[in-house]
Amino acid sequence: MKLTTPQWVISSGVAALTVALLIVDLHTPLGVANHILYLGPVLVSLLSSQRWYPFIIAGTVTVLIVVAGLLSENPHDIPLWVPISNRAFSIWAMWVPVWYFRQRRDHELLLQRMNTELEERVQDRTQQLAMVNKALVVEITERMRTEHSLEFSRRELKRLASQLIRIQEDERRRISRDLHDDINQRLALLSIELEGIQRQLPALTPPVAHAIQSISNRVAELSEDVRHLAYHYHPSILDDLGLSIALQRLVEDVGSRNHLEAHITCHDMPKTVSQDVATCLYRVAQESLNNVVRHAKASRIDVALAQSGMGLTFTIADNGIGFPPDLPRTESGGLGLLSMKERVALVGGTLTIESAIGTGTRLQASIPLMEET
Repeated sequence: MKLTTPQWVISSGVAALTVALLIVDLHTPLGVANHILYLGPVLVSLLSSQRWYPFIIAGTVTVLIVVAGLLSENPHDIPLWVPISNRAFSIWAMWVPVWYFRQRRDHELLLQRMNTELEERVQDRTQQLAMVNKALVVEITERMRTEHSLEFSRRELKRLASQLIRIQEDERRRISRDLHDDINQRLALLSIELEGIQRQLPALTPPVAHAIQSISNRVAELSEDVRHLAYHYHPSILDDLGLSIALQRLVEDVGSRNHLEAHITCHDMPKTVSQDVATCLYRVAQESLNNVVRHAKASRIDVALAQSGMGLTFTIADNGIGFPPDLPRTESGGLGLLSMKERVALVGGTLTIESAIGTGTRLQASIPLMEET
């Protein structure tokens, strides 16, 4: 804390010093330059906190220097220009420190005012930044909460989708078993009974025998259709003999039924493949082959299944008409291209499709290997 001298002390000192110097000046011959001592009261007045006080003292001292010069004796007949120039110099010397300290004080006040304004601006800016920071923290917290909620929703949707596919496959497996073990067995018994009727009644008229034979043939066709439908819902060979053999059977069946040149290669296969991965690749192959048959107008299909450093890689390529890569055919039914990608993603894999007009289509699914639990 800055200590200041009381004004009455300064005024008393200035008055006493000025009176003493005036008495000395009046009793000193004109040629003696003792009037420079008037600088003392002026310097003391600079200690005052009042801005106008040094000017009053400097003005008073100036008047006293002039009055003392007029009243002082000149016993040595010194030329007047000498005392006049000396006293003019003394007057100049009185006002220089006053002017200097006035400028200094003005600059100090200006600096203080600028410092005060700067502190106020810094404080205002600090408050604004604090408010912005608070709002930013709230926004970040809300965004993180939203992201966590979205991530939880994604995981939940993925879990539900996986559970839905499992339930769907279980239902397909049950329907396939019912068709094979119940309906198909009944049709087989019916076919056997029709054959027994033909043997027991050899003397049937030709129209009746032909009708029974036609019914027997239709029952056999119906039994074959039911068997194929049961296989389409869920091939038991996939559970019994594994993914490789199931895919070979599927490719051969599609090729023979649609008069296509179909080839499949399976090599470096792991000993076991998890049921989820096997079912996923089989359904992707099933849907891909159906798309080739329906849309590609192809004459050749090449299918490959192999183990790579990243896991299992399934590839199917055709020499059909292809389609623009930016216009996927989602209207093909079944899983559709988008649904196939989602199914592959559920087991941690990726699915890519390369196609162009007139160059055929190549589909590749890469799935990391998972240990069967």
